[in-house]
Amino acid sequence: MSRLLQRLPSPLVRIRSIKLKWSLIILAAVAVTAGTSQLGFALGWPVWVRPIMAGALALVAVQVLAQGMTAPLRAMASQADKIANGDYDQRVHTDAEDEIGQLAASFNGMAERLAAVDSLQKDFIANASHELRTPVAAIQNQLENLVDRVTQPDPDTLQRMLQQTEHLSALVRQLLDLSRLDAATLGPARELVAAGVLLKQVAHEAQLMHPGADIVVQLDGPLGISADEAMLHQLVSNLLANALRFSPIGAPITLSGEGASDHVTIEVADHGPGIAPEIRTRAFERFWQADGSGPTGSGGAGLGLSICKRIVELHGGTISIHSNNPEGTRVRVRLPLVP
Repeated sequence: MSRLLQRLPSPLVRIRSIKLKWSLIILAAVAVTAGTSQLGFALGWPVWVRPIMAGALALVAVQVLAQGMTAPLRAMASQADKIANGDYDQRVHTDAEDEIGQLAASFNGMAERLAAVDSLQKDFIANASHELRTPVAAIQNQLENLVDRVTQPDPDTLQRMLQQTEHLSALVRQLLDLSRLDAATLGPARELVAAGVLLKQVAHEAQLMHPGADIVVQLDGPLGISADEAMLHQLVSNLLANALRFSPIGAPITLSGEGASDHVTIEVADHGPGIAPEIRTRAFERFWQADGSGPTGSGGAGLGLSICKRIVELHGGTISIHSNNPEGTRVRVRLPLVP
C-alpha cells in the first residue's frame, strides 16, 4: 500500500503553504466521513458498519492527499546522519513549493557548501604541506651537507639558508593570517581611518624595503573610511608587495586612492607581465600562480591576493584585476565608507 502511494503524484504539491495543505486535508477527511455516513444511511448499512467505513475511507483520502508531504523530512533525517559522518553528497529531492520544500532547498544548499568547504580544506592542507615541504627540504639538505662537510659554512651557503628560512617564515605567517581572517566571525574592528595617510605610510615602508623601487602615490578626494586599520594596512602592503615582485626593477608602481560619496577606491598599478583576462578570477585562489608552479624565484606562494580578497570581503567591498596601459596589472579595491 505504501509503495503504491509513493508512486502516486502528490495532488497538493503546488500549494505553497503547509497550513493550507493540512486545512484542505482535514476538510477532505470531514467531507469523506460525512459523505460515507450519509451513503451508508441511504443504503441501509448497519449502524456499526458506517463509522468503520467512514474512518477507513477518510484515512485513505488523507494518505492520498498527504502523499509526499513528510517524505522530504524523513529523507533529511536520514541524510543528516550521513552528512554528520562526512558524506556530503547527500541531497533531498522534492517538488514541494511549501515550507518543507524551502527547508529541503536550504538543506541541499547547506550540503553543497559543506562539500565545497571540505574540498577547500583538503586542497588547502595538501597545498600547504607541499609548500612547506619545499623550503624545509632545502634547509635540511644544506644542513646535512654542512654536517657531512660536503660544503663549508661560507657566506653564500649561509645566505641561501637564510633565504629559505625567510621564505618559510613568510609562508607560515601568511597561513596564520588566512586562518585568522577565516575565523573573523565578528568582523573587522572598525574605526575612522585616514586612508590617505595610511597609503603614504605603506608606500614609505615598501620604499625602505626596496630602495630601488619607484612608488608613486596619488590621492584624490576625502579618504576617511570606517575600517580595520591593521587589516587595511595589510591589504595595501600585500598589493604593493605583489606589484614589486613582478615588476621590472626601477619600473614605476602607482598607488592611488580616490574618495567618493559612498566609497573609497584604492588601486595598485604595475608594469609587470600582466595577467590574462581568462585567468584573472583564479588569481585570488589560494596557492594559485600564473605558471601553476607554486613558489618560484619570485618568492611567492600564491597567498597574498587570497588574503587581500578575504580582507575586502570582511569589509563588504570588492576587488578586481584589470589591464594597465601599456602593460602590466591594475588591482582595484572598492570599499564602502560605512558598513
